[in-house]
Amino acid sequence: MSDEMEAKLQAYLVTRESQWSSPVVHDLRSISVGWESDVYAFDLEHGTMGARQRLPLILRIYPGEVAADKAAREFGGMSLLYRAGYPVPAVHLLEREASPFGQPFVIMDRVDGTPMWRQLRDPDPHRVQALITQFCQLQITLHRLDWRPLVPDPARYDADAYTVVDWELAQLDDWLRTPGLSSYAPVRDWLVARRDRAACPHPSAIHGDLHPENVLLRADGTAAVIDWTQVTVSDARFDLAWTLMVIGCAMGDAWRARFLAEYERLAGAPVEELDYFDVFACLKRLLIIAIVVHQGPGRMGLRGNVLATLRRQEQAMRWVYRRLMAHTGLHVADAERILASFAS
Repeated sequence: MSDEMEAKLQAYLVTRESQWSSPVVHDLRSISVGWESDVYAFDLEHGTMGARQRLPLILRIYPGEVAADKAAREFGGMSLLYRAGYPVPAVHLLEREASPFGQPFVIMDRVDGTPMWRQLRDPDPHRVQALITQFCQLQITLHRLDWRPLVPDPARYDADAYTVVDWELAQLDDWLRTPGLSSYAPVRDWLVARRDRAACPHPSAIHGDLHPENVLLRADGTAAVIDWTQVTVSDARFDLAWTLMVIGCAMGDAWRARFLAEYERLAGAPVEELDYFDVFACLKRLLIIAIVVHQGPGRMGLRGNVLATLRRQEQAMRWVYRRLMAHTGLHVADAERILASFAS
């Protein structure tokens, strides 16, 4: 399969006008099969005779019904962030329609690094704390970037402090129209009733799925942040709440508390109304799982085998559901049915 894909990529690059002259693809191999994409590493030799160069690159192929939009969002967002000096890999090529693989793809620089999550297992507590600080500083730096280049209409965000939360609520409404999800509606109603708690004091650039697995650390300790399919402009608290939810369900309450404490220390202030955004994050996670179960992974732009992965993460889903119930006092029948099916 890799040889066939390498030949297809070679033919594509030879016939497509790009910044690379006389390109030759070497050593294409799969390195990751994630929720949202297939990731391949390869080397690209290019240049004129006597001045050939070899670049380490990544080919990221997107599945699902919204694949073209995800590819474009990631490419555009990473391009802007790279120009702003934020530590992301440089992106080189976006293909939405003429892909030889039948799915959109992006080509970007390959980072020689390992995910931060693995390094958080270091037995040295000072090393671990330094990693937590590095991670939180990356997120705060992102939240403090000039967000206006990321959207075509920044004035809309400045005009109304509730623009962001209203968009998030509208997305929930869209998901809740999926057959079988009516039992989640009371949680949405809980959020609507407390909408006044979610005024956005200033919009921010957000990652949308920032956690230690999406931070690669090079040998010299410098970081590169990857996986930008959810990049957008929103309230930074949506981003932080999602991060803390992912960390909490994977590592437990104590780790979640450590990351939050360090974020607040570096930010210089406590995060206001975080419980509201915590409920939002938990509901979104449960709805994504429910839509995958009821409609299939393609509806959410995810790989076909993601359901098997979700089944193995039953305890993480239980953590999310317990947290939602603790905040709201609400039970969700469909979530409980899914949890029971995962446990069987």
